[in-house]
Amino acid sequence: MMDHGQRVLTTLRTAPGLVPVGQDFPYRSWSRCVEEYGLEPGRCGALPLVGHREINVAREALEDKLIFAYEEIDFLYSIVGRIGYCVTLTNAEGVTVAERADRSSRYYSDTERPGSVWSERHAGTNGVGTCLRDATVTSVYQDEHFFEDFIEMSCAAMPLFAPDGALWAALNITVRNPKLQRETHAIALEVVRKSAERLSEAIFRRTYANRTVLKLWKPDGQPCLLAVDADHAVVGADAAARQLLSLPKTDFSPFSLWRLFARDPSAIKDRSGPSLPLELIRLDGSPLRGYAYGPLREPAPTTPRTRPTPAPAPEAAEAAPVTLDQWAGTEPRLKRNVDILRRLSRTGLPILVLGETGVGKDTLARAYHTESPRAAQPFVALNCAAMPETLIESELFGYAGGAFTGARKEGSAGRFVQAHGGTLFLDEIGDMPLHLQTRLLRVLESGEVAPLGSGKIQRVDVQVIAATNQKLEQRIAQGAFRADLYYRLAGVVINVPSLRERADKEAVIDDCIARTAGRLGIRVSPAARRILLQHCWPGNLRELYLVVSRATSLAEGKMIESHDLLLAPSVMPVEAPLAAAPLTDAGERRPAGMRARVDEAERAAILDNIEACRGDIAAAARNLGMSRATLYRRLKAHGITRRG
Repeated sequence: MMDHGQRVLTTLRTAPGLVPVGQDFPYRSWSRCVEEYGLEPGRCGALPLVGHREINVAREALEDKLIFAYEEIDFLYSIVGRIGYCVTLTNAEGVTVAERADRSSRYYSDTERPGSVWSERHAGTNGVGTCLRDATVTSVYQDEHFFEDFIEMSCAAMPLFAPDGALWAALNITVRNPKLQRETHAIALEVVRKSAERLSEAIFRRTYANRTVLKLWKPDGQPCLLAVDADHAVVGADAAARQLLSLPKTDFSPFSLWRLFARDPSAIKDRSGPSLPLELIRLDGSPLRGYAYGPLREPAPTTPRTRPTPAPAPEAAEAAPVTLDQWAGTEPRLKRNVDILRRLSRTGLPILVLGETGVGKDTLARAYHTESPRAAQPFVALNCAAMPETLIESELFGYAGGAFTGARKEGSAGRFVQAHGGTLFLDEIGDMPLHLQTRLLRVLESGEVAPLGSGKIQRVDVQVIAATNQKLEQRIAQGAFRADLYYRLAGVVINVPSLRERADKEAVIDDCIARTAGRLGIRVSPAARRILLQHCWPGNLRELYLVVSRATSLAEGKMIESHDLLLAPSVMPVEAPLAAAPLTDAGERRPAGMRARVDEAERAAILDNIEACRGDIAAAARNLGMSRATLYRRLKAHGITRRG
């Protein structure tokens, strides 16, 4: 049987007679690998790996785009991570600057870690490198890779374009699973496509926050964005709009919108609401439909509503901020939580939000800030799970110029100082490394921050909101989370129920349908709606919005049918939601059976991680979210001895 390397070279020699017209992938990329880069398909060698200094430089160059990217990476991973994919973001040179993955998974490839360089020149045909080279969506399934070393992997990458049309990054998912079905990978590609569209739109709308943004749909269903000023002059266009409307690929001077469309000033007049339907007629007579979003404005004081609307999806990119009432919907427990938060809004007590992934913890934090006395001050967020451990400390507490290799000359203020006077949201606090928990506790107790490499102490005044999907009681019992930090964060504890538990679940689902499918005139069949109501929604609101958005794209005609949902029957039991059970002291006054189950689960987790890390205790400790010293103590407590 011909091996992969021979097949690649044989195909390239005979490709002109074998490759169908218009289907030149991956042959065009394979040809570049051989003729332009001088690569051999049977010889890969180690991929280039840059150090922390180069990673920091690459991240600094991306500036505030990473703030949006970290949130979208986290959301994307909550969906595709369940079937083994990891999520990465690379810059335009192919350097991996962010990763979200389960490194203990059998499907993980350590070549995806931050610092790895996936340019086509070095890695051959692959999702990231070929996507960046061709500046187009790229899916590489198993033996479509150039190098034989990668034929068990499948990856899908989307190019990310800045508001000025420049290519700045690639959003990618990868899995090492030789049994992965091509159909499954094709669906995962569509999930990445939607994430990339959301991320690009969020950056575009923030860039043109003081302009009206027109979101129009191309005939193929791809959205494109235009930014228009008060005089109807086009001042910005994303890459899709530039292609559709034949605009320059780089910067252009503002010009009248009516050079592109039949004059209709009333179409975009008085766009003060979050979004309003829009139809513009091109000069050739063809219509473009979509929505117009008014300029972002400072929110007016919010008053409680008598008929609150159901909660929007956590990732929904609305121009107007979500209110606490919108977040709560008609769910009695959430309405009670909102009432408590409003009464305590002037106390400055820290808030701890507990709930499964996707229930809207981040949305609650932003809504609370918007309605709090600190609304005019900054809202600053840090995802403790999405950021590498080596960078959390400098990101959170700041650093002086030259404090470490790769540090900026002017230093960095850090998130605490950036949030001074406002709100600091610490998402996934349960995943914060133990040694950083100690320093965080000192800052919370003293109100003082000392940047790395600086003896200068700065006093800060921040409203701290922390959130996690972890069971902190178990993390404390395992020695992975400090009990004193828990009590310092738990000034107010808010438990957010899962979607399947909400009393207003039906209203939330109907609202999701209206926001996604309804705005395009697409309805949901009774059978499909029944499936939506019966599904257990392990991914909560995020999963709900993804499923409905995906079905909207798959639907033929104006009706979403059951098969468009791509949902398997909900037959697996779902883990019970987080409870607000009080923590006990070091004695852990819990039933012996529960303690035994926790110990057994911890022992198994430790052994699995040590095996996955091939005996590397430091790596296993990082995976478990604890220090090496703590891991050694837990090894001793469980009677585990190291061999060899």
